[in-house]
Amino acid sequence: MQTSDIVFDAPAHIAAADSRSYAIDRAIEPLRWVFRWGSLAMLVAMVTLPFIQVVSREIFATPIIGVEELARFMLICSVFLALPYVVSAGANIRMEEIVGLFPAGVVRVAKIAGAITATATFAAIAIAAFVAIGGNLDNSTPTLGIPYWIFLGAAFVSFAMSALECAIQTVKIIQGRPLYVTFPQEHEPEEELDLPDDMKH
Repeated sequence: MQTSDIVFDAPAHIAAADSRSYAIDRAIEPLRWVFRWGSLAMLVAMVTLPFIQVVSREIFATPIIGVEELARFMLICSVFLALPYVVSAGANIRMEEIVGLFPAGVVRVAKIAGAITATATFAAIAIAAFVAIGGNLDNSTPTLGIPYWIFLGAAFVSFAMSALECAIQTVKIIQGRPLYVTFPQEHEPEEELDLPDDMKH
């Protein structure tokens, strides 16, 4: 039997540090927790509300007015609140395979330029959302009367926090530190799991 000469590349390791490793990360960790758990709460509400509506409509024959509108609001807010967490954790699409083909110096310059561009872009969108809030203070949704400034406010805080995360990443690139952060709950367990022998290899 002949052995294959094909060698598979190991997946690239993404450098990440504990969210408590550096002073700049420790300073904004409480904000990160607010966005992280806030997006989770919105996601739970978004899934729960339609279920309640189905039960109310099909079993009790008394549909709740405005549940669909509120569920859409939760969807919008969950996406906005999760965006800074995605940026800080490096979970967005970065095309690392293509970037890895270039020399280290070129990659460093490209990362700095990309981080600065992302910071400026998120900051510009945050400013645009803030301006839009001022022009929609009297507008609201048709069913529940949710003010539009709440929707736009979610966009403003999301993009402002994302701009801050990108600015922090710019500083980290210049200092040669890992760009992305992980929360303690996301780390691999220090003790080996008691797995069967056939699953340890």
